[in-house]
Amino acid sequence: MSQHRRRAPSSRRWRSPAWASLTVWSAALFMVAASVARLFTYPPLGSKDEPAHFDYAVLLWHGRLPVFEDGITYAAPFGVEAPVQWVSQHPPLYYAILAPIVGPLWDAHHPLLAVMAGRGISALLAGAVVLAAAWAASRCFPGRVRLPGATAVTTAFAGMLIQQGSSIYNDVLFVLLCTLACGVAGAAIRSEVGPRLLVGASVVAAAGMATRLTFVVWLVAIIVSLLVARSVRLGRLRPIWARVVAAATPGVAAVVCAGWFYVHNKIDTGNFSGRHAQWGLEHADRVERSFSAVTFDPSFYTSLFSVYRGILRPSDPTHWVLMLTPVALAVVWGVVSLLQRRRAPLPAVPSTSTVPSTSRPWLPAALVVAMLVAVTLLLVVVEIQYVTGGGAPITRYALTVLEPITLLMAAGLTGSRRLSGVLVTLWVALAFVPYRTLFDLHVRSIVPDAAQWVHVAFWVSVVAAAGCVVGGFLDARRRPDASRRPDASRRPDADGPLTVAGDERPGQPASASAISDR
Repeated sequence: MSQHRRRAPSSRRWRSPAWASLTVWSAALFMVAASVARLFTYPPLGSKDEPAHFDYAVLLWHGRLPVFEDGITYAAPFGVEAPVQWVSQHPPLYYAILAPIVGPLWDAHHPLLAVMAGRGISALLAGAVVLAAAWAASRCFPGRVRLPGATAVTTAFAGMLIQQGSSIYNDVLFVLLCTLACGVAGAAIRSEVGPRLLVGASVVAAAGMATRLTFVVWLVAIIVSLLVARSVRLGRLRPIWARVVAAATPGVAAVVCAGWFYVHNKIDTGNFSGRHAQWGLEHADRVERSFSAVTFDPSFYTSLFSVYRGILRPSDPTHWVLMLTPVALAVVWGVVSLLQRRRAPLPAVPSTSTVPSTSRPWLPAALVVAMLVAVTLLLVVVEIQYVTGGGAPITRYALTVLEPITLLMAAGLTGSRRLSGVLVTLWVALAFVPYRTLFDLHVRSIVPDAAQWVHVAFWVSVVAAAGCVVGGFLDARRRPDASRRPDASRRPDADGPLTVAGDERPGQPASASAISDR
C-alpha cells in the first residue's frame, strides 16, 4: 500500500514576492550594468572626495579612524589629491563593508585593483537600491501591482545614483538604507506591527545612523510611523505600552550602535556632525548666506534635485522633462480618480461579511503620503541649513528622498493600465539621453581593457532596459492577487475607496474601476 501512496503537496512551497517582477529584476540589472560602465569610464579616484572615502576604508582595515587634519594617509599613486580628510565626520559602516576587500588588496600592493573592487561593491549596492525601491513601493501602497516595477525603473535611471554606484562613496549604502526605511515606515502604517517588523525597523535605523547623520530624517519617520501604526502587538504587553516600546526601540538601537561615533565627533570637532565649517570658509572660498536667501533661491532647488541630469549641460531641459512629466501625470490621474470616486456608488457590504469596517478607509494611504511629504520637506530644511553655513546644494544629497520622488513618478507612469506600458517605454527611451553621457565606449584609462568592459556593460544595460519595457507591458496585464498581499488576511479593505487611478481590486464595482481601463 505504501508504494501507491502519493506525497502530499507541500503547502510551504516558496513563491517569489509579488513585487519581484521582470520589470524589477531588469531594472536592477540595468543599474548594476550602468554602474559598471560608468566605473570603467571615470578615472579611478578622479573626484575630490573619492580618495578620502577610499582612504577611510583602508584606515579602518588597519584599525584606525580618519582625522580631518591628517589628510589622506593612504594615498594611491593616481587620482586627485585632497588637502584634508574630507569624510572623517561620517560613521564607519560603509567603510567596514569595504575594508575586508580593499584593505588586503592595498596591503598586497594592488592599489588600482583595490579601488576597482571597492567600486564594484558600490555597483552591487546600487542594484540593491533598485530592489529595495520596488519592495518599499509594495509596502507603502499594497495592491498597486504596477507601482513597484515603475518605481524600480525610475530609480534605476537616476543618473546621480548611477554615479554613486560607480564610485567609492558612502552615499550608495545610505540611499539603500533610506529606501528600506521608507518601506519599513510604510509597512508599519499599513499593516500590524509585530516583533519581526520591529526588529527590521531597529536594524535599519541602527545601520542608517551608522552610515550618515542625515538619516535622522528617516529615523524620525520610522518612530512616528510606529506610533501611529494601526495595531502593535508585542507579546503580552498592553497595546499602549507595546506602541511606546515599539516607537522607542529603533531610536535606542540607533544610539547604541552609532551614538559613540557622534560623541567622538563632538570631542574632536566640538559638534556632533563633525563638520568643519570654519575651515571651508577660510580655505575653500565658501560663503555664509541667510536662511531666507537660500530658501527663495531657485538655483538651490534646481541644483539639489537634478538627479536625472547625468552630465548633461545644466541648461539642457531633458532631465526636467524626465522628472516633471510623470509628476504632472500623477496629478492628472489623481484628480480624475477622485472625480470618478465621487460619482461611483459605494458597494453594499452584506451583514454576514467578515470584512472589518472602518469609517476612514483612506487614512492609511493618507498617512503614508503625509510621511513621504514630511520627510522630503524635512530634508529640504536640513539642506537649506547646510547651505547657509557655506555648503553647496549637492545633487547627491537629494538621493535621501529618492524613493518619495520615484514613487510619485511611478504613479504618473502607471496611473492608466492601458497606457502604462507605452508611457514606461517612452520614458525609458528618453532616459537614455542623459544615461548616454555617463560613459565613453572608447575610453582610454589606466585600467586595462577599460573600453572593452564599458562595451560589455553597455550592451547588458541595453538588454536590461529592453526587459524593463517588456516588463512594463506585462505589468499592465497583471491583476492584484489579494492572497499575496501582506495584510490581506487581516485587512482586506485596507485601501478602501482611496484607490488612485489604475488600481484594480477583486470585487471592485465597475464604476469605481472604470478609470483603470482607459
